[in-house]
Amino acid sequence: MRKVSTAAVLFAAASTMLAGSTTFAPALSKEITLRFAYFGGAKNHSWVNAMVPWYKRINKEAKGILKIDPYPGGTLMRNPRAQVKAITDGVIDIGFVVFSYTPGRFPDNNVLELPTLYKDLNESGRVIRALYNKGMLRGYDKFYVPLLVTTYPYTFHFTKPVKKIADMKGLKIRAGGPVAGAAIRALGAAPVGMPIPTVAENISKGVLDGAATDWNVLTSFRIDQVAKHHYMQLFSTVPIGILMTKKRLNSLPKKAQEIIKKHSGRVYDQSYIDVNMQLQGVLLKKMQARKDHTIVWPDKADKAAYDKVMDGVVQKWANNDRRKKLLAAVREELKKIRAGK
Repeated sequence: MRKVSTAAVLFAAASTMLAGSTTFAPALSKEITLRFAYFGGAKNHSWVNAMVPWYKRINKEAKGILKIDPYPGGTLMRNPRAQVKAITDGVIDIGFVVFSYTPGRFPDNNVLELPTLYKDLNESGRVIRALYNKGMLRGYDKFYVPLLVTTYPYTFHFTKPVKKIADMKGLKIRAGGPVAGAAIRALGAAPVGMPIPTVAENISKGVLDGAATDWNVLTSFRIDQVAKHHYMQLFSTVPIGILMTKKRLNSLPKKAQEIIKKHSGRVYDQSYIDVNMQLQGVLLKKMQARKDHTIVWPDKADKAAYDKVMDGVVQKWANNDRRKKLLAAVREELKKIRAGK
């Protein structure tokens, strides 16, 4: 039998160990990828100006540790109503969510749908995060919430002129949620529930006479191409946000978790609010310059009549202790915001 020297054995063992370390080193340092789904278009104002900068900030700081891959335009999950389930099932890691598309899942969000409470997005966006931080909103236990805001308070947009609330009677209007639907019924109109991407098509087909929405949604989803008469009564907001499961967040390296948290929550909410507050003003000016569109601002008497109807909706909604506490908390937060706190 051929003898093998001790030195040769040691050399072979060392070579094997070195090869093994070469095999496993990349795995230990492999960059983790998270899939971020957005059902709206890649040119949507909020996506381009508020969501893309968010994930790019994270990617820059977490380079080599974590990377968020974007999937706008429904390329990963097209159905707006399926976003929450896709997140919980692990089909996507991070998703933009319109909470009213999963009715009953986040029931206390309805307080943000109440009409005429909020003057602008700064108010409604700050209020919903404050309620969340106080633990007053059910449905979020399994989720980490990088963004929690609302749409800008909606106004009305129709295929025909509407100059006063009486003109809305009998019209079929898209409603963003159950409370908005109740408010539309109180105005003598017929609420119709459907995801926002289908609204323009259904207006063009005559299924709808119009929709309650803000300028960003109106233009992003091309509703302005079919609804050219704008009635500027302030309506409700729709809670929106970005979710990922706590389980997925906690599975990441600690450094990756810290970077995501650094760029999320209240700091990201305010960035989103600021971008969209400015955007609403820009889009309004553009709409005012379009000769094929009409914009009607309610006079004092019409606003008073409208506010009276909407106040009845608010009072009817607050029909139990939980809802009364939520409404009281909203009004307390609004008082602080309006006092500059």
